[in-house]
Amino acid sequence: MQIFILTFMVVSKILLPPQHSVDHTTPTLCTPTEINTLYQYPNNQFQSFRDEDEFYQQLNRAIYEEYPLASLNIRQKMAFKDVSKATQSFYLQTNSKYEIIDLSQHTFIHPNRQIYFLASFQHNSDETYHKFLVIDAETQVVLLGDSHFQESSKHH
Repeated sequence: MQIFILTFMVVSKILLPPQHSVDHTTPTLCTPTEINTLYQYPNNQFQSFRDEDEFYQQLNRAIYEEYPLASLNIRQKMAFKDVSKATQSFYLQTNSKYEIIDLSQHTFIHPNRQIYFLASFQHNSDETYHKFLVIDAETQVVLLGDSHFQESSKHH
């Protein structure tokens, strides 16, 4: 029986067309199926970046500038996963309506990616202004932002 199996294996090696080795097929067999594991903005939580105030001082004012007579300014360096909490806190501190930011669509940004969260609020008797910006700490690319203006008569 063993001789038959051995003979069968030898004959099949001779008669069958050559098979590609694993080395030749690996690239097609191992293509990633989950794109979400590859981040455009990978984890950089162990890298060191300038503090929030230094970052704001060197930031191009055409990108972001705090309101001149702001009642509240926030400058924070944090992980991207904490942006929702930061915006919620900003709107609660300014007694404003807010929409919860859904970060689930931002799958290209690692949750532990370091960002700068900048927010400014100005209120006077006639108007209320809110704005915030999320900037990547490493590339300084703007990732998110929003601004609101309300007349005080509509403000609750």
